[in-house]
This record gives sequence, C-alpha cells and structure tokens, in this order.
Amino acid sequence: MTDDASQIPGTEEFLQISFNILNTFGNKLPVSLCIYDDEFERVIPLFDKGIRLSDKKQEQVNDYCTDGNLFISKEDYASLAGHISKNLGALLTEHYLNEAVAAEIFYDGVLEKVRTFYSNPIGETLEDLGTVLAIFCEYVWVDPNRWTYFFNTLKRENNLCCHVVNTLFVGTAIYLKILYKPGEKMDLKPLAMGLVLHDLGMTQIPATITEKSSKLLYKERMRMQEHVDISEKMLNRLEIRDEKIKSCVLDHHERIDGHGYPKGRRGDAISLEARVCGISDAFCGMIADRSHRPGLNPILAAIILTESKSKYDPSLTSSLISFIIANNPDMKALLQDKAKMQQLRTIAIQKAAQ
Repeated sequence: MTDDASQIPGTEEFLQISFNILNTFGNKLPVSLCIYDDEFERVIPLFDKGIRLSDKKQEQVNDYCTDGNLFISKEDYASLAGHISKNLGALLTEHYLNEAVAAEIFYDGVLEKVRTFYSNPIGETLEDLGTVLAIFCEYVWVDPNRWTYFFNTLKRENNLCCHVVNTLFVGTAIYLKILYKPGEKMDLKPLAMGLVLHDLGMTQIPATITEKSSKLLYKERMRMQEHVDISEKMLNRLEIRDEKIKSCVLDHHERIDGHGYPKGRRGDAISLEARVCGISDAFCGMIADRSHRPGLNPILAAIILTESKSKYDPSLTSSLISFIIANNPDMKALLQDKAKMQQLRTIAIQKAAQ
C-alpha cells in the first residue's frame, strides 16, 4: 500500500491498485475490487472476483484507478499474488505493492516455473524458467533493499522445489551483499540459474533415499552424492555451457578444506558462485523441517556455518547473517540476546565439529 492510500480513513485493511497491475487483469477480474465512498466514509465493494467487465464497467474501473480510488482487501492478497506471479514483469515498474508483498509474489511465481521445469526438464520449460529468473534478477538489482525482504518468504517444508527457490533467494542476497556497487550493473542471471539448477540431479535419486527418516547407510550416501554427476549429464543434454552455472551445479558440495565432493577441490579452486551456492544450499537444508527433526532456527544454522571456518567462506557466512536479520526484528533481537547467543554458539560449535 502506498502512503497516500494509508492516509485515507478506512483503507488500512486494503491495498491500492495501480494501472500497472490493473492492466494485467484483462476483462475477467482475478480479485474483487473496492472503492472508498466519501458519503459513507468507508471502503465499499465495486465488482466481485470472477466477473467479466463490459466496456462501460472497464471505463468505470479505469476512472477510479486514475483517481487513486481502487482497492482490494487483504483477504484477496493470495489471489492477487497468484495472478501477478504469472505476470511478474509487471512488478518491475510497480510502485504500489510494498516490498514484502512483492517478495511473496516472486516466491510463488518462481516456484511455479521451477516445479514445471523439474518435472519436465526440457528446452521449452528451461526457457520459461530463464525468463522468470531474468525478471527476478532485474527486480532485485534495481533496489539494493529489495533482496532483504526475501528471508521472510522462505519455506520450511522438506520439498525439493521449495528448497531450490529458498537457495535462489538466499544465494542471490549473499552474492549481492558481497558484490553490489551502485551504478555498476552486473549480470545476475547465470548465478540465479546455477542456484536454481544446483540440485537438478536429485530428481533422479529414489525417494526411498531422499525421504528416508533415519541416518543414511554408506551405500545410500554414495548414491545420494551421485546427484552431482547426474546433474552434469542433464546440463550437457540441455546444452548449458555457462561456467558460472556449471560451477554452482558441479561444485556446491566442494569445501574450502578439500573435504567436499565430487572432486575434492579446495580454496580458490572453488569459484565464488559455487561457494555462495554451497552455503545457501547447506543453510536452506538446515532450516527445513525433516521427518526426523524440525528445522533449525535460522540464526543457529548460520552460526553453525560460521563456526565451520574450514569449510565455508567467513565473508559469505557474515553476509548470510546480515540477510537473516534485515527487516526481521525477531532475528535481530535474538542476535542481541547475549545469553541466548552464547547457548546457540555452544550448540553450533558442537555441531560444526561433528
């Protein structure tokens, strides 16, 4: 909601709609529309969700929009998010939606394309995925404050596609925290694509292994690690040759001390993109709920990675913590609680040593 809209009495529970968003609706409304009535001094219904607008009704809606007097209720946020997630390009020039709402919409929109591609990884679905990632990259680059809102959209469910989108949001934020310079445009799409494709090979690992609630046997761990080799073959089939993308996919399980897999690379032999992907992948895996354990507190997960200095780049784990606490008062308060933080550090040191 814009500041102007929030100053109108009775509109606090409503979101003002701009022409930018209105133009994506077509003649069949995906949400119910409301207006502010001066006589009654409250917001009243205008047209219900699902109706088709005649030319006369469309003109009426346009007039209200021009006057800044067109709203939807918070009850319709989910419907609006579902609609805009299929029209994400509209968000690039949108000034009415607040950043938190826009972040939720981006999550839904990207998740839909990821699910489609992961279920059918062919050139056509890859192209659609690339389009939505290009919009996402442009959106976060335009305003350096935008990526800080994505933390609160992360899902905790143990689902491959949700994990992939979580990794995209976390990894992009870490990367931008390190490299962003005002006025210097950089191409974020290879990194974004690498973050999204990093676990593509997991689609070919049996569910009996990926969803197992108890500790994996040695043979099962080796089978799980094969997802990297499978991903490489899938990249080749899709003719993906970008080195940054390949680095994320092939090296996100490599560690600075050389104790990762599959090649045992160490130090600077692991690209920045792969190190970002590795930290993001590990973090998102740790905060996700599993059948045998609930997800970890994000601050605890970040501290575990921070204490694992031989495995993860300290500058990147520091950026991860900055991402977690930005626009998140609860996480920031936890970080300032010295007693609680000492407890978490003790736990983290123990887990990092395992």
